[in-house]
Amino acid sequence: MTAAAPVRFSVAGFLVLVLVTLAFADPASGGARGGSAYLAPAAACAGANNRTASPEVQQRAITCLVNWARARHRQGRLSASHSLQRAAALKGHGVASCRQISHTPCGSDAAAPMRRSGYAYTRFGENLYVGALGSASAREVVSAWLQSPGHRANILNP
Repeated sequence: MTAAAPVRFSVAGFLVLVLVTLAFADPASGGARGGSAYLAPAAACAGANNRTASPEVQQRAITCLVNWARARHRQGRLSASHSLQRAAALKGHGVASCRQISHTPCGSDAAAPMRRSGYAYTRFGENLYVGALGSASAREVVSAWLQSPGHRANILNP
């Protein structure tokens, strides 16, 4: 995770896709293979290659791609969680309000959205993507996460 980068955007002019991942046992693990070994084939997830897909389609495609990678790593599928979705929305709001692409926008505690949403955890990781609508497809976002050892570990951890 890198230092915060200032960004110019309006709340309405960007899409925040946040995967707040579940509690996990070992944040340093994640497999020795490179990220490309975990990227689903192009046709595996509906809408994954469509840069202009709606946020809902992109969210489903990202979930599909993440679950494909997890299955390849012999991990269980992610299941929907209302409290994690709320935490993701809170994080997105913080990023937009502070105009910083950061796990700690405006110097906030990275775990604060999880606590505010009521999600019980012992450890957590999060993968953020912030971009203008149409700037990247779900597949491009997940591919970038999988190329980053820390983000890949968040996806592949139990």
